[in-house]
Amino acid sequence: MNEIKHSARCMCGAVVLEATGPHQSGEYCHCKWCQQSSGSAFIPWVSFRKEQVRVLSGELSYYHSSPGCKRGYCRDCGSTMSFHTDEYFDLTLGIMDDPESFRASRHIWTKSRISHVKLVDDLPEFKESGP
Repeated sequence: MNEIKHSARCMCGAVVLEATGPHQSGEYCHCKWCQQSSGSAFIPWVSFRKEQVRVLSGELSYYHSSPGCKRGYCRDCGSTMSFHTDEYFDLTLGIMDDPESFRASRHIWTKSRISHVKLVDDLPEFKESGP
């Protein structure tokens, strides 16, 4: 069976990732940790199960940002690349080679949303992590 493969890479190309199969979800995260790690108002994430993603080349560096979670980045160019839990390996939408293949289904952690960032879509909003 030929499963779809999604490739992703950091800005300098030192770290290349591959996700196999359908993603589990897509979401815009407005938490303070995502704001700080990206330098932006929010991060669009594409969620895969941990076993669906592998590092093809290079090596992710990690920062343990909160209990049970770590964030992956490229130590060479600093690209924010991933978010890890025991179950999930989330990838930032911006590192995907074909970001148009993914759509978000919700906004999470909107209690930390920057007030002048206006949400103009009709996606559900969750003050915390959501369902």
